[in-house]
Amino acid sequence: MSIQSFNSKYKTEISENTEELDVLGKKIGDEGLKILCSIKFKKLTQLLLEENNISNIDILAKNNFGKNLVALDLSTNKLTSINVLAKVNFPKLNHLFLNSNQLSSIDIFAKVNFPTLKELNLSSNKLSSIDIFSKVNFPQLKELDLSKNQISSIDVLASSKFPDLEDLCLDQNKISSIDVFAKIKCDKLKKLKLEKNNLKNIDILEKITFNKLNYLSIGDDTLGDKVDCLKKIKFGELEDIYLYLNDSIDRETDKIQGIATYFEEKNVTFNFISCDDDNDNDINLDEDFNVGGGKNTGDGGFDVLLNSDAF
Repeated sequence: MSIQSFNSKYKTEISENTEELDVLGKKIGDEGLKILCSIKFKKLTQLLLEENNISNIDILAKNNFGKNLVALDLSTNKLTSINVLAKVNFPKLNHLFLNSNQLSSIDIFAKVNFPTLKELNLSSNKLSSIDIFSKVNFPQLKELDLSKNQISSIDVLASSKFPDLEDLCLDQNKISSIDVFAKIKCDKLKKLKLEKNNLKNIDILEKITFNKLNYLSIGDDTLGDKVDCLKKIKFGELEDIYLYLNDSIDRETDKIQGIATYFEEKNVTFNFISCDDDNDNDINLDEDFNVGGGKNTGDGGFDVLLNSDAF
C-alpha cells in the first residue's frame, strides 16, 4: 500500500515531510504500522499511535526514524512485549506512553537507552514488579505513572536513578508499605498519588520533608481513619490534597473534620473521595471538580493533559 492509499483508507494526510504523525483511533493495526514503517520520514518527531489495535511493534526496528523522535505514544493497544525498544536508538525521546496495554514485564528497560526521557506512562497494564528499575538509568525522568497495575512493592525506588522526578503516580496497585520514602530524596517531588492501595500505615510520611509537593492523593479501604499523620507532614507548597475514605468511615468525626480544618486554614484545597468511586480524580482540561460530602475551600479545578495534548 502506498502513502496515497494509506491516506485514502485512514483519512490521513501523511507524507515524507510529516513531523507529527497522529493516527489516534484509526485502528490501523499491525498491518498499518508496517506500512508506516516503510515510509522514509525526513523529520518525524512525534509518532502518536494511541488506540490502534496494535499487538506487535517489532517492525519499529526496521525504520530509522527513532533518531529524531521526541514523543512515542503506543497507549491503548494490545502490546504484550516491548522488547524491540532495545533495538531502536532514541537519542531525543522525551515522552513515552505505554499505558493501557497488556504488559506484564518491563525488564527490557535495563537494555534501552533513553538519555533524554522525561515522561514515562506505564499505567493500566499487568505489572506486578518494578524491580528492574534498580538497573535503569533515566537521568532526566520527571514524570512516572505506574498506576492501575498489580505492584505490591516499591522498595526498588531506593536504588533507582531518577534524580529529577517530579510526578509519581502509584495509585490503584497492591502496595502495602511506603517506608521506602524515608530512603529517597523527595525534595523535587511535586505530585504524589498513593490512593487505593493496601496501606495500613502512613506514619513514615511524618519523617519526610516535601518542599515542592503541591498535589497529594492518599487513602484506601485498609487505611481507615488512621490519617492523623497528614497534619504532621512537612509540606512546603501543598495546594491540593485528596483523601480517599471507605464509605463506612464517618466523615463527621472530630478526627476527620480536624484534618479538613487543618488544611483549610493553610489554604490547601481539601477533598474527601469515596474509595468506591471508580473514577480517577484526574480530570480533563477546563472542568471544575467539586467533591460532594467533603469540605472544599476552592473550586477544586485540576488541569491534566491528555496524551494527545501533552506536546
